[in-house]
Amino acid sequence: MKGLLLKDWYMLIKCGTGSMIVCLLFFAISIFGNGNLFFEVYPLILVGTIPVTLISYDERSGWLSYGNTFPYSRKQFVSVKYIYALGMFVVMMLLAVAVQLLRGILYGADMHVNLSLLFGGAVGLIPPAIMLPIVFSFGSEKGRIAYVAVIVVACAVLPLLNMATENYMMYTNITTACFAAFPIALLIFAVSWLLSIKCFEGREQL
Repeated sequence: MKGLLLKDWYMLIKCGTGSMIVCLLFFAISIFGNGNLFFEVYPLILVGTIPVTLISYDERSGWLSYGNTFPYSRKQFVSVKYIYALGMFVVMMLLAVAVQLLRGILYGADMHVNLSLLFGGAVGLIPPAIMLPIVFSFGSEKGRIAYVAVIVVACAVLPLLNMATENYMMYTNITTACFAAFPIALLIFAVSWLLSIKCFEGREQL
């Protein structure tokens, strides 16, 4: 499995550099922006699509068939993609928290705004949780429709999420909802992981 992790690391450097630069630009904008949650959450969604891109490269290069000659199980192949999805998500969350703290130092921050980032974290975990089982079941080409649909829906939800958190704070305590959303998203991600393993193990043609 170490070899699979190393292979995807090289692929990540090759195909994920542009996405990482975009993420850093969005974080930079959010520091000097008006506190719009979109600029902090979009990087979380963007990095969630990178594992799908890695799978697409694997299929295009014939790696899926070539990899059968190595002692790797399909469970390991799936797990590597989820490990990278979760790892990149954690990195982006840490950067988002750093941005929140920096904004607090520069301008002063409401603690509720910081807590609302947990909602954004939940949103960021959902796209890969939905896309990966579909891609592992039908391949990246057939799963591309779901790929595009999830990104469009996620981007459409972000402005609504920003408005909802602002309005919700006016009527109730948002702290409980913030802390509840994140573990629920993690649970969905874990279920997606298991589902992808089942789907990929049951897939006949690679």
